[in-house]
Amino acid sequence: MMNFGLPGALRSAASWLGTIAGILLLFVGGLTVADVVSRNVRGQSILGVVEISTLLLVTIAFLGLAAAEVNSKHVTVSLVEEHLGQNGRIALSVLRSIFLVVLAIALLTGMSVVLESAFTRGETTNDILRLPTWPAKVVLLLSFAFFFVTALWKEFFVLRTLRSGHDPFAMEQQAELDRAAKELEVTDER
Repeated sequence: MMNFGLPGALRSAASWLGTIAGILLLFVGGLTVADVVSRNVRGQSILGVVEISTLLLVTIAFLGLAAAEVNSKHVTVSLVEEHLGQNGRIALSVLRSIFLVVLAIALLTGMSVVLESAFTRGETTNDILRLPTWPAKVVLLLSFAFFFVTALWKEFFVLRTLRSGHDPFAMEQQAELDRAAKELEVTDER
């Protein structure tokens, strides 16, 4: 896996966010199991499980965005771009960078407005517990911010690489081949 020159702090933050998402997912799973057991044993659900699970699942879904971007786990299609010349690739990289900046500004601004509104109005869930929604909205805002910082960093790295005359696709493929070769070496040693 190519590291795209990402700073260690960004990699670490993305890793921590992914770890938190994993822990929360285990918690939601445990909560769901406890709720099912409660329904079968006591004949009633645990109060607020649906509310808590809903908020946490939204949080979980977006906490891993930056980690997926850091680890190149998002779905990508480079079939057309791989067959373009250097100038075509540079043009697409510039367009992607512009698109990412515009999308980041639009989404982060919108999320900030929604967060501020939820906080000032004291917005809560509609169920029994009436949990405040702003903590989940803070997580969404931060998750998307980390994602956009990571995506832009990677795209600028690709642009710099292309402008220097190198092929980032070939570099990434070579990094994947090197990783696979190391995994095979470890398997052979066993």
